[in-house]
Amino acid sequence: MYKKISNNEKITRKISEVHSADNYLTKETTENVSLAVTKLSGKLNSSKVSNERVYYFISADVNFIINNEKIHCNSGDVLYLDRDTTYSAEGDFEAVTINVPALGVDINGKWKVSTCKF
Repeated sequence: MYKKISNNEKITRKISEVHSADNYLTKETTENVSLAVTKLSGKLNSSKVSNERVYYFISADVNFIINNEKIHCNSGDVLYLDRDTTYSAEGDFEAVTINVPALGVDINGKWKVSTCKF
């Protein structure tokens, strides 16, 4: 199986006033992995990852707080977050964001976690 996802097929989701996601690969295609281009411009309040997540920063000047440790990320950096990691962030970034298992967007634009088992 394969699927090409064009830019005009993405689902854009406004997470907050400062955080958005262009969702390309969601659980509707595969429950194993999802891919989005996420953007932050400001402060992201504390959030808990319900899956494994990888950020590849296309452009970034952002500080993450993970386990009370400040992690600075720049363009070209990669950040891995294990399942159940709590974090916050402040700054600016545009990142390719990969989630395992896949996250999905329902028809109402709300985010859902896949129940895929490995």
